[in-house]
Amino acid sequence: MKIVIAGAGVVGESLCSELSAEGNDVILIEKEEKVLNKLVETYDITGLVGNGESYETLLEAGADSADIFIAATESDELNIISSIIAKKIGSKFTIARVRNPEYSSNMQFVREGLGISLMINPEMETAKSIANKLMFPVALSVENFFGQKASFISIKIEKNSFLNGTQLKNLEFSTKDKVIICAVRRDENVFIPTGDFTILEGDVVYVAGSIEAVHKFYDRIEQSNLKIGSTLLIGGGTISHYLIGKLIENKNKLKVIENDRTRAEKLSEAYPKAIVIKGDEADQEFLVQEGINNYDATVILTDSDEENVVISMFVNSITNSKLITKMNRTLLLPILENNTRTSTVVPKKVISDMIIRVVRSKTDMRGSTMSFLYRLENQVEFITFEINENSAAVNVPLKDLKLKKGILIVSILRDNKMIFPGGNDAIKNNDSVMIVAIASSIEDFDDILVKL
Repeated sequence: MKIVIAGAGVVGESLCSELSAEGNDVILIEKEEKVLNKLVETYDITGLVGNGESYETLLEAGADSADIFIAATESDELNIISSIIAKKIGSKFTIARVRNPEYSSNMQFVREGLGISLMINPEMETAKSIANKLMFPVALSVENFFGQKASFISIKIEKNSFLNGTQLKNLEFSTKDKVIICAVRRDENVFIPTGDFTILEGDVVYVAGSIEAVHKFYDRIEQSNLKIGSTLLIGGGTISHYLIGKLIENKNKLKVIENDRTRAEKLSEAYPKAIVIKGDEADQEFLVQEGINNYDATVILTDSDEENVVISMFVNSITNSKLITKMNRTLLLPILENNTRTSTVVPKKVISDMIIRVVRSKTDMRGSTMSFLYRLENQVEFITFEINENSAAVNVPLKDLKLKKGILIVSILRDNKMIFPGGNDAIKNNDSVMIVAIASSIEDFDDILVKL
């Protein structure tokens, strides 16, 4: 596909890496020549020095014949304007990154009124991810799928867990509370387990099921009885703005520490139920004075990765609270992820996953439309598809489908009911189907089938 991207920041670079690696023709527009040249030398892309809101620049970049145009600069206004122009001159599908809460509250009106195909707010999506993590404080990751009807979580198995040493075929669940362990990460390897697979201490298991069933399974496996009733937010940027509202809805006791007076004042005015303190987020004595030991969870959201790492290590050294840390770059992630109480959120991964899903769904719609994509360190993908009648899998018993190696059909959503299919079950037209795939780049549901 021909994809034009405006903006070579953190998100733009991530998209260049991801989309070019999947064989797309990527053209990057960036006004800083040095930044552009570095990315052109690093990735298999074409570069153009210029402004993304310039009609002439967009024409020169080929936006008039682009399959997808993505505006990912630091300016919401520029992203909106360039997306409108790109759509007007012929781009088939336009995506704008929009971060400002004022624009986000009117996304539907802006999309419909201005003709932008999709507006993505990585900060809002990141806040949703953090709120989910606080609902399952021991889980390493939490994601919802099937239109928020189902969840999957990842949990590291401790020595005293009832799963340690258990073969999957020996696990018993009632029909109502059934979940499926659809992937296991052991050291550097990821497995799609069979019934004979034995779970061991240190494994990270990925569990999928209805939201209610996953909650019950989590309560059964979780050993510390940690419940999040109070949260300290360190950093009062855009993510915090979205997150505060969600945590207040959940009756969470909140304190926010922000170094910038203007930011702190805006948050205090917008959320009178939250305590907002103006102070140095990296000052360890100040954090102790503000009662960091008294909170069930600490969420670190400053603008600096290095500062976030240092604060995270300090918090880990003095408290046993749940810790969530925002990182913009993935290089430092291993430092934090070795601790079971610490989880990370990467906003650029949130937006790149969403855009990759859109790109794949636009590439080929033979038998399905991709509606959800979650990637685990480029090793495993969890994907849901909306199946249509053109799929070769429709009305064929699963036992007769020849699946490629490293593929598991996890569950089916049919008429708002979640099904864990057996060999005699068949996929129907209009089903939503979740699969797990190891080291694959799947664009259409039928890509999981062995071609005869």
